[in-house]
Amino acid sequence: MASTGRPADPVDPHESPWHLLGAELRNWRRFRGHETLESLANVLHMDASILGKYEKAKRAPSAEVVRRLDDQLKAGGVLTALHAMVTARKPAGDSSQGAVPPHADDMDLTRRRLLASIAAVGVAGALPLDAVEQTRHAMAASMGGDQLADWEETVWEYGHTVLRQPPAAVLTDLTLDAHALQQAIVRRPPGDERGWARVNAAMAFLMARTLGFCGQPREARHWWQAARRAADLAADVDLQAAARGFDATQALYAGRPDVVVLQRADDALHVAEGRACAGAAEALAMRAQAAAVAGSSDVALRELYALEGLVDHLPDAVVGDAETAFGWPVTRLLHTRSYVLSRVGDLHAASAASDEALAAYPAWEVRHISQVEMHRAVTAVRDGDITHGIGHARAVLERLPEHDWTMFVRVTAADVARAVPLGEANRPPVAAYRQLLALPSAPAQ
Repeated sequence: MASTGRPADPVDPHESPWHLLGAELRNWRRFRGHETLESLANVLHMDASILGKYEKAKRAPSAEVVRRLDDQLKAGGVLTALHAMVTARKPAGDSSQGAVPPHADDMDLTRRRLLASIAAVGVAGALPLDAVEQTRHAMAASMGGDQLADWEETVWEYGHTVLRQPPAAVLTDLTLDAHALQQAIVRRPPGDERGWARVNAAMAFLMARTLGFCGQPREARHWWQAARRAADLAADVDLQAAARGFDATQALYAGRPDVVVLQRADDALHVAEGRACAGAAEALAMRAQAAAVAGSSDVALRELYALEGLVDHLPDAVVGDAETAFGWPVTRLLHTRSYVLSRVGDLHAASAASDEALAAYPAWEVRHISQVEMHRAVTAVRDGDITHGIGHARAVLERLPEHDWTMFVRVTAADVARAVPLGEANRPPVAAYRQLLALPSAPAQ
């Protein structure tokens, strides 16, 4: 039944900022047709008595609860903005409002949403992951919050997984954990800001690389930006250089302008300040590869020589890390040499470089092995044996599971077609190969 008179327990918006928020919440509730507390509470799976305490300023709602109320009532951000203002104005040490920790409200809301979601599992056949994750956060909070060491272990494990598993299969879990990490950082107790920034940078680094593997360079750009900012906050030179050097790699393979590739590489070398680290090595590798793509043989070979000198000074922990995305093992140097020489070196040296790289890779590195096989195909085309080069490249792709056709594999495979002289580009084997890669047809002669 609609209310026609003054509420029995009015909310005076002039009494305090929290009372103002409560009054605004009541106004929006009634404006959207929820005449009773129970009506709105049922929709949100909340306890009506707690909602009433919010309106009467007897309990301080958390930011998450206010966001949900704002969304449900279509308040256009008014409630969330007011909550932020009230929270910012609250004097330090003032416990007159919100004596019950806000996360207790979240726990109540989560419990009800969890029960509602579980009731649907039998029908939908899926776990209520959002509610489960919120429950885990509540449990972590009750034990003092998430531990930095646990997140360091999680990131280290993903460093293995992104190299070994199909990128698309990793991306969902990685994204969920990246989101969970942000919540853990917000809720963490004071202290060790640089440690949390370091693990945040590493997580963003892995997100950016995985999105690049999946052929999503636009989305990856934003994660590279996040990785750079977090690494800078951590003041971790190795991560600062890595977030720039490996960004240069993706920029090159994504076909971004040369100036972007070189700028990222130069930034990596600048922050490294002569330090031998994975990011600096990656930057020199990309400078060499970019020069090779541009046909600048002398520049490419000079950068390759500089890279070989830097690798000699890499720490054993970096060179010896062939298992995670954070290392820079000798196979990366051999890969770079094979790439560069297949494009600008003499044919004998190019073939020898590819053979050396293939012999060094462990069997599980199928994506990198396939790329080096493409270097072989480019060398064959340069040697005039177009039929063999195209046939070899096609056989490599057909052996490789499609879920391992990363952006890097596809681009390297496309390089084989680009190496074919324009006058030969419409030969049937070449045209069929271009069609396999969904490349545009070569111009008619």
